[in-house]
Amino acid sequence: MVNQQQDSGISIPQFCKQNDINYVNFHYWMKKIEQIAHQIVINEPSILTAEIAIIHLPHGIRAELPASLTFIQIQTWLKALQ
Repeated sequence: MVNQQQDSGISIPQFCKQNDINYVNFHYWMKKIEQIAHQIVINEPSILTAEIAIIHLPHGIRAELPASLTFIQIQTWLKALQ
């Protein structure tokens, strides 16, 4: 739903109203995803010199994702890896 809201181009309150979603719950999950994204460390040279981005997550998890992914797509992968 967070991805859908961001892709829609409308404000969060408008999106929640149009989709009958509780604003507080939506905002909670949006912040949770942002917190996960801020915990990552991206190997910068990998992004500049290759087609993959290497992401090191807490607890020793390492993910190699296509460097062409958007921030939204990376957030989706991070959520799935948690």
